[in-house]
Amino acid sequence: MRKYEVSREIYNPCAGIYTFDNNFFREVETYDIEKNLTEWLGMELPKFEKNTFSDGSIEYILDLPRKVRYTFNIV
Repeated sequence: MRKYEVSREIYNPCAGIYTFDNNFFREVETYDIEKNLTEWLGMELPKFEKNTFSDGSIEYILDLPRKVRYTFNIV
């Protein structure tokens, strides 16, 4: 099981940038990141893009009415 710090950013289409959601910051230990996302959203995962980086961090960009980016950084 890996431990992650998780941040969430919400896309602002007018400015064309992602803005950090300062009300959302979590530390989780999980084998299944997608299960955590499903629990947080309270619904099945919508269409998403997943990116894995060389430092082990994982990014999910979810296609919700406004795009939302979750970044999981290994602790």
